[in-house]
Amino acid sequence: MDRFRIEMPCQLVYRDAAGALIASICEQLEHAGRSDDGLRDQVVSAFNEAFNNLALHSGHASEVRIGVEVGERELAIEMRDHGEAFDYDDVPPPDLDELPESGLGIFIMRSFMSAVDYRPGQGGEENVLRMVRHLRAGND
Repeated sequence: MDRFRIEMPCQLVYRDAAGALIASICEQLEHAGRSDDGLRDQVVSAFNEAFNNLALHSGHASEVRIGVEVGERELAIEMRDHGEAFDYDDVPPPDLDELPESGLGIFIMRSFMSAVDYRPGQGGEENVLRMVRHLRAGND
């Protein structure tokens, strides 16, 4: 398994720096035939939405730790922070007939990733968001 780690300020201005690493990893997976076309755009979109939500709604998160793992059959992105936690399971799906200007982030993350899990930190622990996208094995 290949692992990448970044620790950076939780500010929107830095989102694209981390997104560039994720885009590069996805491009390599696409070139290796490990995914369907569109992996990069979908995974980077999901990551950008997660970062936006963290930077805009976390309250006092000053830093975010981002981990990317590339395994035989999955790509996982994990984001850890000490910001304000929320009830992930309580976020309703958006009314797509209304085309809201905001509130689509979690919907996009769930749509583009195979699995999304959020664990709120308690008692000084970090909040952890983990997004997984299934891949084809390297020899498929």
